[in-house]
Amino acid sequence: MAEVFRITLKMEFATTETEVHQADITAPWLPIAQELVSSITNKVIQAARLSNVFSDLYPLVRTYVAQRCFGATIDIESDTVRGHLNRLEIQEAIAKYFARAIGKLTIEKREIEFDKANFKLSDTRPFLWRRNLPALQATKTIFNFVASYNPFEREFAEFLDRKGNDVIRFASLGTTEQGESGSQFRIDYLKPSGAIGFYHPDWVVVQTTDKGEVNWIIETKGRKWEGTEEKDLAMTQWCERITERIGKPWRFKRINQIEFNKRKGFNLADLLDPELSLV
Repeated sequence: MAEVFRITLKMEFATTETEVHQADITAPWLPIAQELVSSITNKVIQAARLSNVFSDLYPLVRTYVAQRCFGATIDIESDTVRGHLNRLEIQEAIAKYFARAIGKLTIEKREIEFDKANFKLSDTRPFLWRRNLPALQATKTIFNFVASYNPFEREFAEFLDRKGNDVIRFASLGTTEQGESGSQFRIDYLKPSGAIGFYHPDWVVVQTTDKGEVNWIIETKGRKWEGTEEKDLAMTQWCERITERIGKPWRFKRINQIEFNKRKGFNLADLLDPELSLV
């Protein structure tokens, strides 16, 4: 923060790579500190999906930026500091961190609630599907076709239906685009931004083991995106709480495509960690 932020432009003669000219560019005009803190505050509100809190949040953001954000107390009125706070990436980084902190402080842990406690997958209304066609027919699912979004999901469904000797039944839950016609299963989770999001997992699978049936919520991933770990944690905690509540084992597992290609065998247990598979 002690250095003035500037952009250096260098012009070179391409043939000989000889430098022709070099110049430092600094902002000719900087917003006042109040405007910069206001901009950060609005970004926090947007990231955390808050409303009507600007007047309450602004002084907190100003205090945080001035006293804690950079590990020491700074003068946010100085040209040097304002030059840094005027950078979009710094504003967004502060806003993201602040919004995340708000989310952790304000999230409320409650008993599991079901919008439709008596809903069964067999009650799912018919819906159209135009993705990853032709659709896969399966015998271990209650649906006549498996709604898959991509070739990996289709291959995983084939594995569950034809190679998973320890799979009793399964269903694709990836019908979120269908609105009220979809499977309707989702849980709340805290996004990296600090906002509350809805997570719709991919699969529900019932596995037979030496200790009885185990219900699995499974997510198949070709690659990790922002928020994946937060979804994993939320789903793991949901399974732990529902197991405690109903007395039947529920587990969660994310299966990455690279792991699936390496470890697929003749049982679902071959894809799962030994300490979790219960086989």
